[in-house]
Amino acid sequence: MADVAICGADDEKRDNGQRVSTVGSRLETRDYWHTIMASRISRRDLARAGCAALMLTASGRPGQNAHAAGPAQGTQPNAHSWHPGLFPEMIVKSWFQEDLAEGEVGSWRSGGVKPVAAVQAEPSLCPTKLPNNGGVLFEKGTKQALTWPADNDAPYLHRWWLVIARCDSAANADAKNVSVLCVNGAEGGSVHRQPRVCFRPSIGTFVSQVDDGKIKSEEGKCSTDFGGWNVMVGYRRGFVMQAVVNGVKTAGQTIYALAPNRMKSQSFMGDVNNPMRADVAIDCVIIGQSELDDSLIDMLIGWGMWRVGRQSDLPNDHPYRQIPPLSVDANNKPARYAFDSASWESWAAIGNERYAHRGEAAPPIRGYTTVFFDDFESNTVVDDSKGAQASIWYAPSSLANVGVDANAQRISASPSSYVHDTANHTLALRLLYKGRWRTGAFSSVNNNGQGRCWGKGIFEIRARFPKIAAPRPGFFPAFWAYGREHLFWRTRNRLETDFWEYDGLNGAYINISQHVHKPTLGYADPHIAPHGIHRKIAGYPVDPSNGFPATIDIYDGEFHTWYAQIEDDYSYFVIDGWEVARVPTSPELAAKKYIMVDFAYDQNKGRAQPDPSQTYDMVIDYIRVRQSETDLARVPPGFSALPTLSGRASPSQALTVVPNVIASQIECLWYRDGVPIVSNTGTGYEPGSRDIGHKIRCHVRAVSLLGQPEAWTPESETVR
Repeated sequence: MADVAICGADDEKRDNGQRVSTVGSRLETRDYWHTIMASRISRRDLARAGCAALMLTASGRPGQNAHAAGPAQGTQPNAHSWHPGLFPEMIVKSWFQEDLAEGEVGSWRSGGVKPVAAVQAEPSLCPTKLPNNGGVLFEKGTKQALTWPADNDAPYLHRWWLVIARCDSAANADAKNVSVLCVNGAEGGSVHRQPRVCFRPSIGTFVSQVDDGKIKSEEGKCSTDFGGWNVMVGYRRGFVMQAVVNGVKTAGQTIYALAPNRMKSQSFMGDVNNPMRADVAIDCVIIGQSELDDSLIDMLIGWGMWRVGRQSDLPNDHPYRQIPPLSVDANNKPARYAFDSASWESWAAIGNERYAHRGEAAPPIRGYTTVFFDDFESNTVVDDSKGAQASIWYAPSSLANVGVDANAQRISASPSSYVHDTANHTLALRLLYKGRWRTGAFSSVNNNGQGRCWGKGIFEIRARFPKIAAPRPGFFPAFWAYGREHLFWRTRNRLETDFWEYDGLNGAYINISQHVHKPTLGYADPHIAPHGIHRKIAGYPVDPSNGFPATIDIYDGEFHTWYAQIEDDYSYFVIDGWEVARVPTSPELAAKKYIMVDFAYDQNKGRAQPDPSQTYDMVIDYIRVRQSETDLARVPPGFSALPTLSGRASPSQALTVVPNVIASQIECLWYRDGVPIVSNTGTGYEPGSRDIGHKIRCHVRAVSLLGQPEAWTPESETVR
């Protein structure tokens, strides 16, 4: 707590060379400390945030060249004003100029849930912290830079970034790209923008970039005077990347999955590749996780513009032009999974009650509607690096290692592990040998979380496996799901539900499990399980000894049908119409989830070696998701009513969605009797000849609102 002692030891402090009293701000500061403690921020970040609050209260206007705020702009931020540190789990890395002493900067330690030190060992390449809150200066004509190691988790972690910087653009009007920040970019090339921020003096813009295989740039007009700070918030949300520069939002553009960095290319502020083309000073850099809603983006921009005294330059309709953001609201606290050990133990304690009805005919399915159905009329699997918004399955997504002793390969690999039968409308995941064992695996989202997810409902698959007598190789197929949250919150538990998995030891032995995995990043929160825990829902042979009319051994070369029915009270697990188990529906089972399917090979789960001259297929007939009509009829928060369709359900007649939600960004997915229509993601759809005899509906997700609420239109009339 040494930093705290430095900030709070005296009644008076110096700011910009002047002696100012802090006694009057101490009551406000005490409340501020209480808020920070409640948020469980780290001790170092706590000290830094407290110092920043005292500086803001004492100085009135941070930043060497901040414009004075007039009466029309309200009072300056004080100790209990809103600021990004009030929700520390959102911040991955953060650098603030007030953390540094004046003079040469050889190391700039970040805050955040994954802190790093941006360093420079060569004194001649060190930037300079300017006096009077002038920022960290990277001088023209030098390769001054601060670097930190590559981060393979950047595609998941780096969802938004706030940068406050200034550039001497007016004196360098011929310069095209003046570097400020680049994550994973020290090796040059286009694929290391996760993200990149730069100035373009030649056109007077501040630029945000990422790379999803192609460089995507969003830019806005900025101050060309070196005396003017500029505030940018760049972000990825759904299938769109946008930026807000000094309060003005860019048009945005479609973005797909970012790939992990495999070149171990360092990140940097300044420029390690080329001499700086103009002087640049950085006030702060914040990189965050989660998908921001519009309200929080407004708060970040408002906070940044007030921080540098440019609030009067915000657009007239900006909510924080007259006053800064002052308090935390629900938008600062998006819902996240909270582990409850008592609830988990209570659910897990049901014992053999789960088997009270095993071997009996499953309860009839009533009151459900098919919202997703893929019978593989075509091959609907795409490479995870190329899949678009309307894509159905991504391969292998984050599942490259799921094959255990077989590598899960992309669909573009040759020979392919994704074999489509056009006559029978099936898709086979093929285990084959090419130097080593290879296999197929796919997911309903790509590795950045873009795609299709569901909460409660019925998750069903019909598939067959090779007809092969014991002893068998270590086949290890599974139909399972992950909770979507871990892709956006790397500090949160990863939820896994194994609807079923089998091994090669016993083809009749079904395994159904629920797992709460530890987070990718540790974070101190009582609602996060720091270690993985799991509970087996069912694990036994499906045979007469367990109440079934006959043995169901999946290696019989016949199709079998499995489903998990997750309802409000109970969840049921069924094979071929026979109940396997039922358990109370836990929060883990009800969580929003994405489907995964794989045909793995684990040599420890069999008693024979596979024949390298042969191939082994998991043949999938269909996958279906049904949801209850009661759930579909609920109007979610943010919607004034369920979305509706206008127009006629007839070929060459347009159907149009009336969203009934006010949101700057919505995503639309269209379905024909539950079958995804992959050709359209707009708010309008024109039925064609393939739609005749079917009903159309649209799924609407309000991506820019808190919690990203979603709803379905009713089905159209039958297309005629």
